This record gives sequence, C-alpha cells and structure tokens, in this order.
Amino acid sequence: MPETTIHTLPAHLRQAFTEEVNARVAAGALGDTVLARAEWQLPEPLATDLREWLGTPHPTDGYRVVRGLFDGFAEPGPTPAHWSATDPEDSAAHDVALALAARLLGRVFGWRDQQDGRMVHNILPSPGCEEMQVGASSTVPLAWHNEDGFHPERADLLLLACVRNPDRIGTRLAGIRRAGLSARTVEQLRRPALVIEPDDSYEDEDAVHQERVPMATVWDGDDGLCVRYDPSYTRPLTDDPQFAAAYEELGAAFEECGFIVPLEPGDLLVVDNDAVVHGRVAFRARYDGTDRWLKRVLVRAPRVRPAGELLEHGYQQERVHPERQLLSVEA
Repeated sequence: MPETTIHTLPAHLRQAFTEEVNARVAAGALGDTVLARAEWQLPEPLATDLREWLGTPHPTDGYRVVRGLFDGFAEPGPTPAHWSATDPEDSAAHDVALALAARLLGRVFGWRDQQDGRMVHNILPSPGCEEMQVGASSTVPLAWHNEDGFHPERADLLLLACVRNPDRIGTRLAGIRRAGLSARTVEQLRRPALVIEPDDSYEDEDAVHQERVPMATVWDGDDGLCVRYDPSYTRPLTDDPQFAAAYEELGAAFEECGFIVPLEPGDLLVVDNDAVVHGRVAFRARYDGTDRWLKRVLVRAPRVRPAGELLEHGYQQERVHPERQLLSVEA
C-alpha cells in the first residue's frame, strides 16, 4: 500500500471538526438529516481546509486513507448483529461526521430499497449472512466488485469509516489502472457483453425478469481507464470464448495487483468507484458486540458517464437524497 495515499489529519483540524459535529448532534442532527439544513453545514473556512485533506483520490491509485478524522468521538456502543438494530441516536456523532465529510466531495445519496433508504449505511457481520456476497458476510471473502455496479447512477466515490476493527480485518483494493491488461483484453472488455444485477442486499426478486440492457466492463474516463465489475451478480450475454478469456484475465489481474488496507478506528477510506474494485478478507464473526463495524456513504460527483448507461433502467432502484429524509422525519 503506497504511503503517499495515507494522510493523517492535523490535530487542530480534527479538534475543530469534532466540535462542529458535536454541536450539530446536540442540536438534534442525525446522519440522515444533517445535510438537509443550511445551518448545519460546516463553516466555509473549515470546509475548505478539510476538503483539501480529504481530496479526490489520485487518478492512478484510486483511493485515499485519512487518519484521525473520527478520533474525537466515543464508540457508539456494541456492534449490532444487524444494520437495522443500529440506533441512529447512539451513533449520531459518527454518522453526522461521515455525512458532513462526504458532502465536501459531492452529493450524498442512499437507495430506497437498501437499508431503509438511509444516507449512512452500517457494514457489519450478521447471522445468516455469513456466506453471502454482501457486506454482512464474514466466513467467505467478499469478492472484487464496484459498489452498485448494476446501476447507471451508482456512486462515483465510496467512503468507508472505521468504527471498530479489533481483528484488523482487511479491506481489499485493486485498481484497473494498475492491472496491466493487454490492449487486446481491454478491447474485448469494452464490448457491451454482459449485465450486472442488484446484489442480495436489495432483496429484488424481480431483477431476473427485467429487460437485459448490455453493459461494457471497461471504458475511458477523463482520468484513465474505468471499470464496472461484479462477477458474483454478472450474467454474460455472449458465449464468445475471447470475451470469456478477457473477463477471466481481468479477475486474475485484480488478484495480482490487489492489496489489503487494514482500517483502524478513526480512519476514513475514500475509493474512486470507477477506478478501483474492493472486497474483504474472510473472518469468523463472534456476534458478541466486538465485531468489525464500518460506516458507508455513497457520493455522486460531477462526471461524464458513458453514453450507453443512458439506456439502462437500473432495475428501478431509486436514489434517495437527504432532503427527502428530513421531510419524512418531520412528517
């Protein structure tokens, strides 16, 4: 893991950020509502300084670790056994801090059919999900994937904040721009020759009956080659052996260039969702309140998307933004 991608927040910025977050929590802000009110946004001088430290990941590396951003907040109680058991008030400080930090990089959103449309998601192991290819799994590795690769309006940036990780369970990363693919393989992967369906966290039983709109695996973005990859939920639309070989080569290349980021409490991981795939090593959950616990936020940043994505239906999964969440709370 290149040390140039790790940045430790200066103490004075950490203290100022902690004070601003605590003030908003004391005023009643939650992770799902803090972005909807102008008076709860960070003061511009602090926002400018923090934005410089959070930054946008380097185009080649595709990720950035910021240490210390959440060090000023107490642990929000034991790790729940399921995301729905998380009390938004108990974890308000972490949720508000992550939402405010994410807003500095773009527009924060959630999915209506994922984790009840929350802006801040809880990623933790859950009984019954051990062998699934979702964030709640544990005993199997979480395979390489882009976040919500099935959707044309997926996040440009993925933010993961570490609340607890006593076993130093690693988050895996691999970048398409470091994969070293041959020109022939890249040309095969440019073909719209597959579809990606929603993962099991959406509980979308109708997905398999939706019209199959062909998707490309790679394309050229402004900063370099981009990727859309989630083999666990991919359905090929061709039996062409050349395409199959190229797709297999891509997976092997990710294994070759991939590495582990062992997130620690207080760390923030920012991932370019177009340039980097991520996953997780396998582990055995204890379900005793001490298990690994991450917070996740999705961010849409201004980018030019591939023209072919305009034809996709996204399986009718709708984005939710903070303004709607505040309206629902106040109603």
